[in-house]
This record gives sequence, C-alpha cells and structure tokens, in this order.
Amino acid sequence: MSGNPAPPSVPPVASSAPAGEERTAAGLLGIVVAQASFLVAIMYFLGAVYMTAYYGYFRLDAFSLGLGFAEMAIQSLNVVTAPTAIVCVLAVLIARHLATAPAPTTQPDTDEEGQERLRRTLESALRAVARAHLYIVGSSLALLLLWPWLGAVRWVAPLLLGVGVLLGQSPWAQSRATDGDAAALSRTWSRAVPVFTAGLLLMWGLSLATGALGEQEARQTAANLDRHPAVVLLSTDRLSLAGPGLEVKDLGAKAHYRYRYTGLRRLIERNGRYYLLPLGWTYRTGPTYVIQDGGDLRIELFPGTQEECGAWCMEG
Repeated sequence: MSGNPAPPSVPPVASSAPAGEERTAAGLLGIVVAQASFLVAIMYFLGAVYMTAYYGYFRLDAFSLGLGFAEMAIQSLNVVTAPTAIVCVLAVLIARHLATAPAPTTQPDTDEEGQERLRRTLESALRAVARAHLYIVGSSLALLLLWPWLGAVRWVAPLLLGVGVLLGQSPWAQSRATDGDAAALSRTWSRAVPVFTAGLLLMWGLSLATGALGEQEARQTAANLDRHPAVVLLSTDRLSLAGPGLEVKDLGAKAHYRYRYTGLRRLIERNGRYYLLPLGWTYRTGPTYVIQDGGDLRIELFPGTQEECGAWCMEG
C-alpha cells in the first residue's frame, strides 16, 4: 500500500527580533556615549573657566596648580545654582511635553480638556516669542554696543543673541517653507550656519557668566578669609614674609624652629605646596604666598573663625 509522500520539512525561520534588538541597543548605547562625551567636554570647559576666574582673582594660574581633568569637570557643578537648575528643568519639561503631546481631537475628553487648553496656551506663547526673535536679536545687538558699561552682566548680550538666532530657526518663526531645487542648496546657510553660530554665542555667554560667578565666589572668599583654615609657619630661618595681618615671633635660639609666623589663611594646597593669604589681604595690594613644605619648615593647620564661638576659634 503506497501513501502520499510526506512534504519536505521546512527549517524554521530564525527570528530576526534579537538582531534588531541588538542593533537598537547598540544605536542607543552609541547615542548615550556621544551625549555623555559632549556633556563631559562642556563640564571641563566650564570648570576651567570657573577655576581660571576664581584663582585669577588671587593672581594664580589655575593650570599651574596641577588640577586634573576630573577636578576641572567637577568644579563646573559650581555653576549649577538654584535658578539655573529651575530654568533647565522647566525648559526640558516644556520641550518634552510639546514633543510628546498627542494631536488635538475634535471632542477632547473632560479630564484632558484642561491639559489641552494649557498646552495650546503654552504653545501660543512660545510661537509669539519665536516670531519676535528679531526683536531679541536687535536688543542683544544694542547691548553689545553698551559692552563697556555692562560690567559683570556682559554675558546677557551674547546669550540673548544666541537665543534669538536659535529661535529664528524654529518652525514657529518660519513664515513659509522653501521648495524646489534651491532648498537643497540653501539648507546649509539657512539651517546649519545659524545653528552653529547660535551655539558659539551661547557658549560665549555661558563662559562669561561662569567667569563672573567664579570672580564673585573669589570676592566672597576674600571677604570671609578668617573662616578658612589658619596656617602657622614654623621655620628654622627667617622668611622674607611681610604683609598686613602677618605676625612673626622669635622663639629663641634654643628652639629648632626658631621663627613662628601667624596671621595666614590657606587658599589651596597641592602636592606639598601651600598657597597662603594674610588676614589683611586686599585685591589691589595683598600678596599671595607660595610655600613649599620642607625639612627646615613645618606647617600647622588650625580651624578658622567659627560662627558659634567667634574669635575664640581663631588660631594663629
């Protein structure tokens, strides 16, 4: 008895989902790494600007202190103040809401009616601001003409100029789209160049704001110098140190460290090198001492003035 031949077995088709998932994961990892690298580079740049302005106030070169890449990047966190954090969070939330908001329906639900109305109001306000980008650019150019008189708020001019140029490239500011063969030829000049210019202007404004913040922090340090760690120098030989608030005492020939210097505050210490300021330090005439720790010199550190006990916490 002959039967019908069995159909040839077909090998199962391997699922392509894992390969697609691997490609998606690899792409996502590449995006994260690229963004993280860009963020670290920005942090290093802002940290370097901050440290240069801070230590430049005390006549020191921040790069001569031997600060590493990680230390420079961490110092950029000084720029993250409460107003800056609030503005950044609000900007991210607004951009995310506008990007992920669903299209409006003809008959919105009762629960979503308030959210839809708020979204439309917010979008209308942003459209109005984007369409007024020429006024923002004009105002920032007027501020640039007043550059010598702006002082510590000079960063506002390039920052506003960058924001105005960037708003001009948003879809809300475009009255009509460019069609035809001319679109491909003019795309670089109409999009890439303005966006690149806006990025440079924003970085310029951020660097000026960071430098102003670093100098402001340095002024606060100089105004509250007595709260920094007190330093006592004990030396076998007399040191050529003189300045306001600095005192020297001769302990006698029998003492190994004969001379004792007080009235100093530590600014920073790097690799056995102490950068010290006298209590009477001023920006115009105050010296900054650089002391290298060695066998003929002993450095003692004490707490500075504390708010709880006032002058009783003074050492040196």
